[in-house]
Amino acid sequence: MVNTAPQLAKFACLDCRTVMKRAPLLPTHPAMRRAAPRPIEVRPCPSCGGESYWVGSNFRAPPKHDRKAWDVVALLVRAGLPYCKVQAPLPLPELAAMGIPTTKVLGASYTIGPWPTTMAAAQAFVARYGGLSLPFWRPGEPVPPL
Repeated sequence: MVNTAPQLAKFACLDCRTVMKRAPLLPTHPAMRRAAPRPIEVRPCPSCGGESYWVGSNFRAPPKHDRKAWDVVALLVRAGLPYCKVQAPLPLPELAAMGIPTTKVLGASYTIGPWPTTMAAAQAFVARYGGLSLPFWRPGEPVPPL
C-alpha cells in the first residue's frame, strides 16, 4: 500500500514556545521537495496567533519554562539558521592543515554544527555562519530564490 499522507515538518512558535508538526505549504516541485537549503516557512501559530517558523528536523525543543534556551533558539531561527543541515565551504587553509592537497579540492564543504546552547555561543555562531542564512517565506508571497 502506498502512503499518501503528507510529510509533516517541525514548526516552532518563538512567542509561546510551542512546537507542532504541520504539512509544509511550499510548492512541491520535485527539485524542491528534498532540496536543501529551502526557505524558512513562516505561518501563524495555532496556539497564540504569533509567527511559527519551520525549524528543521534536527530541532529538539527545550523545556517551555527554559526562557534562556528559547532565546538562543529565537536568535538562531530569526537569523535564518534553523536546525537543519547547512553546508559551509571548507576553508582551504584548514584542508592544508589536515594534509590534504588543496590543488585537488573543488567545492569541498562540511555540515555546520553543533548547534549552540548558550547566547554567547549563538551570537558567535550567527557571526560566523550568518552568510549561509536561509530566506523566509510566508504563504501568499513568491518563493524567494535560493
